[in-house]
Amino acid sequence: MKLAIPTLMSRLNEERRVECDGFYDGAHGSPIERGIEEIEGKFEEKKANLQRDAVTNQKRLEAEIKHLDEVGPAVERKVQAVEEKNGEQQLSIVLPVVVVILALFAIISEALLLAPAMDILNVTNEIAQLFTAFGLAAVAGLTFHFVWESFISEAFPNIWKVTIRVVAAMLAFGLVVWGILRGFQVAFAASLNQNPLGDFLSGHPILSSIFFVFITLATPVIAATATHYGAHRMQGWWEWKTAKRKFEALSKRRAQAVKELEAQEKALQLGLKALDEERKQWKSVYSLHHDRGTKHGAKQEPYWIVIAKATFAALFALLAAGWFIFFISPFFVLFPVVAWWAAFLYYRRQWRTPSRIEFFDLEHVQFVIPAKDAHAADRPVGAFGRVRNNKEELPE
Repeated sequence: MKLAIPTLMSRLNEERRVECDGFYDGAHGSPIERGIEEIEGKFEEKKANLQRDAVTNQKRLEAEIKHLDEVGPAVERKVQAVEEKNGEQQLSIVLPVVVVILALFAIISEALLLAPAMDILNVTNEIAQLFTAFGLAAVAGLTFHFVWESFISEAFPNIWKVTIRVVAAMLAFGLVVWGILRGFQVAFAASLNQNPLGDFLSGHPILSSIFFVFITLATPVIAATATHYGAHRMQGWWEWKTAKRKFEALSKRRAQAVKELEAQEKALQLGLKALDEERKQWKSVYSLHHDRGTKHGAKQEPYWIVIAKATFAALFALLAAGWFIFFISPFFVLFPVVAWWAAFLYYRRQWRTPSRIEFFDLEHVQFVIPAKDAHAADRPVGAFGRVRNNKEELPE
C-alpha cells in the first residue's frame, strides 16, 4: 500500500521512464512498433540537436582559423620587415633608452652653462635663468632633431622642410654668436676678479671663441642626434615587440582553435555513438517491459485503500498542525476534514487514472510459490478494518 503525500503536479509534465512506458503500453495492448518508433524519433531528435550544436561550433572555429590564416602572414611579414630594417633578430631597448637619457643630461648641462649668460636678456633671477637656458637649449635640440627628420622622412611637406632648415641655420648662427659672447663675458668676469684665466682668454681670443662656440653649438646638435637615434630605435623596438607579441598570440590561438575543432569532431562522433548505444538500450528495456505488461498486466488496489490513505493523511495533518490551530480557533475540527477531503480526491484520482509510473508500480507479479494466505489479502474489509468472515474461503 502506497502512502505518498499528495503533490500538486501537472500530469502533462510528469516524469517519463522507458520501462514504465513499455509496461503501460503492453498492458493496454498498444503495438510495440509504436513505442519503438517513438524511441527512434526521440533519439533522432537528440542526434539532430547534437549535430546542430556541433556544426555551429565547428563553423565558428573554421571561420576563426581562416581569419587567423589570413592575418597571420601579414603580421609575420611585419616582424621580418622590422628585423631586416634594424639588421637584428632580437631588438634591444636598453641602448636607445640610455642614449635618450644622455641626451637629456646634455640639454641640462647646456642649460647650466647658458644660465649665467642670461643677464644679456635681462633675466637676473637664478631660477629664471636656469628655466630660460633650458628652454633655449631644448628648442635648439628639437630644431636640429627636426632637421634630421627632414632629410630621412617624407612625412613633412617641402615647405616645412625648407622652413625647418632655414630656422635651424639661423639658430646655429645665433648659437655661434652666443658662444663668442660667452667667451668675452667669461674673460671680462675673470679680469674683474683678477683671475689669470682672464689674461689667458684675452691673449687668445680666437682659441677661446672656438672653444665656447663648440660647447655652445655642439651640445644641442649632439643631443638632437642622440634623440633622433634613440627615438627611432625605440619606435622600431615597439613596433617589433607589438608585432611579435601579436604574431605569437595569433599562432597560439590558431593552434588552440585547431585542437578545439578536432575535439569537436571527436566529441560529435563519440556523442552519436553514445546515442546509438543508449537507443539500443532503451529499445531493449522497452521491449522487455512491453512483454511484461502484456503478460502480467496491473492489478488495481481495493477502493478501501483510498479511504485509508486519505484518513492517514488527515491524521498526519492533525498531528502536525492541528494542535496549534486548536489554540487559536474553535473551528480547528475543520482542518482535518479539509485535509481528508483533499487527500481523498488526490488518491481517488490516482486509483482511477494512475500515471505511467504509478501504473508500473501496480504490476500483477506472479510468484512461483505464493504464500499460503495470499488470497486472504483480497478479502473485502468492513467497518474499522475487520475482515468479513467467510469460513469456506479461509485458509486451513
